[in-house]
Amino acid sequence: MSNPAIVNQAAVEVATLAQRMTSLYFSHVAAMYVARDMRAAALAPAIEPGQHVPVLRIPRRDGNAMIMWFNHYLEKNREQETIEDFDKVWLTGALLTVGDALGANGYFNHEPEAEMIRHLRNGIAHGNRFTFSSSVKNKSTGKLKYPANIFRYADYQKMPRHEIDTHLEGSEAMWAWGGPDAAVDCLTVLGVHLWNVGYGLPIPQ
Repeated sequence: MSNPAIVNQAAVEVATLAQRMTSLYFSHVAAMYVARDMRAAALAPAIEPGQHVPVLRIPRRDGNAMIMWFNHYLEKNREQETIEDFDKVWLTGALLTVGDALGANGYFNHEPEAEMIRHLRNGIAHGNRFTFSSSVKNKSTGKLKYPANIFRYADYQKMPRHEIDTHLEGSEAMWAWGGPDAAVDCLTVLGVHLWNVGYGLPIPQ
């Protein structure tokens, strides 16, 4: 059976981006799992002439290289602070990337799944705090003009029903609101939703 025709190319492209970010996060977790295993030290490169410890070289554009002590920085991966920072930095980059792609497409008519990434992206870009300008608020209710949640897909995907609204003003975006699992849930749902939009498939109610 042939694939359905694309009805919204931009939606398919951003869906693919969101799905790629989710997949790459899992690759990141797998790589860190290996790096944090004590047996990973056996992968150290041979000690070079003139060096006292195994080193890796990170190329510079001028042909030189930064030199790092392999075992020292490998061991850093097992520190709890490093574990948390790696997840934060990786997912921050993913949310900024996908959030900017959504903004360039008007958040696809302000779909709730897109609005979730919008507010997460803006939160981490502004001191990691949720801030909601008057332009995104309903003047009568004080709540967001456009709902931000993953309710339509949460039960089907067997994940929590994440939501963002103005009561979170000033609170920490990542991780007090939600940890890596919440960010990945939102990226996953966005990918599924925009794929459905892009191919004109039914949207859950």
